[in-house]
Amino acid sequence: MTTWSGTPTVGRYTVLGRIARGGTSDVLLAVPSEQPGAPRVVLKRLYPYLVDHDDSVRMFVDEVRLMALLRHRGTVGVVDLDEDGETFFSALELVDGPSVSAALRLRASSSSEARSAGVCPVDVAVVIAARVAEALHVVHGLVEPDGGGPLLVVHRDVAPANVLVGVDAQGRGVVKIADFGLARSVAGRKSGLLSSRDTQAGSRKGRVSTLSPEQVTGRSLDHRTDLWALGVTLWTMLVGAPPFSAPVEVDLLDAILHAPLPRLAGARRAAGLPDDERAGAVQEVLDALLARDRDARPTSAAAVAAQLRAIVPAADEDAIVAAFVRSLGLPSLRV
Repeated sequence: MTTWSGTPTVGRYTVLGRIARGGTSDVLLAVPSEQPGAPRVVLKRLYPYLVDHDDSVRMFVDEVRLMALLRHRGTVGVVDLDEDGETFFSALELVDGPSVSAALRLRASSSSEARSAGVCPVDVAVVIAARVAEALHVVHGLVEPDGGGPLLVVHRDVAPANVLVGVDAQGRGVVKIADFGLARSVAGRKSGLLSSRDTQAGSRKGRVSTLSPEQVTGRSLDHRTDLWALGVTLWTMLVGAPPFSAPVEVDLLDAILHAPLPRLAGARRAAGLPDDERAGAVQEVLDALLARDRDARPTSAAAVAAQLRAIVPAADEDAIVAAFVRSLGLPSLRV
């Protein structure tokens, strides 16, 4: 966290510092000004220069409204949406921990054991992926408020940077999907909540490393697009790098379309990581998630969660995630 040099208050919140600068907003740590002892929150404050950009405001508000509908342990809760006289801001539940990508960087830079640097332990990676799949099932099943039809939401940016891990006030591990800024409805009709205008064929959104073949080729999307990205995320947690890589973007896109999927056991061995008896079972999940023909991918995120949980049966998921987060040695943002 860094010092915040802007206004000391945002709406009814007192700013404690800046957590990060995003593409369209500052991410701030704050506390309700007139509620002593109230939990700290994360503020996302739209950059003031974007207030006159209708698309930027629409995307900002759409994201918060979508997140408010979810109300699931695997997504970040919404506390508030308001204006502060200069711009729009949202107040979100504080997740006391890093993104998965930040956690991997921390392990790569500080691990005293080279064989564990830059990756998650297998049980941790499987549990995190199962929790993400569980949350995606809720996202994909959203319907319009007030009894409307299915929204058919696609997140479009499932990635290690958008999966948060932390420890809650009761000491339990939490896993949450964040950043719904690219989420869109693919229902094929005008929605009062989300626009479907940029999910049409020929459109490409999201970070290149997690793009699915259908995104690369500009085909229409559905919930299985997110399952591909979940496969890339799971692989990255286990190996320390995405399954497909290339020095220039055009070659990476070609690899996503044509390169054979490496074998997990071999990739871990090449990275100097220890063998694990569960690699074969995890490979089966990865083969399904990273099938180039999306008809060969799992039919639902719930099915993926069940398959992953069968790899670590009877696991105390909260304890596994909490121990992993504590091992990173980060200071708490809660106090």
